[in-house]
Amino acid sequence: MIVAGVLFFFSAGVVVTMVYSPVSNTNNGSTIVQPAAGKNPNLESQVKLVAANFKCACGQCGELFLIDCTCDMPRGAVEEKSYIRNQLHQGMTVDQVINLLDKKYGHRII
Repeated sequence: MIVAGVLFFFSAGVVVTMVYSPVSNTNNGSTIVQPAAGKNPNLESQVKLVAANFKCACGQCGELFLIDCTCDMPRGAVEEKSYIRNQLHQGMTVDQVINLLDKKYGHRII
């Protein structure tokens, strides 16, 4: 009976491992993470460059760093990152967007 229980848990563990293990897309065993569908990886890296200079301006999330925050409060990370993304998409440089974001939302890290 004990052996049967051990075999059951072992086989269940193998199934869980097979289902939830990341799939490797290379021969060297490293996992490749693809950007979300519809997102421009270059634009998203620029959003992160801008966001790294600020804390979230919502006032509700404890002023988390904007690059890490995901709050959807008014004047929060979702709104700020959308503003950053839109300005960059319109052709502004990272430095220009940093200055605009500082004027509009504040909370720049100095």
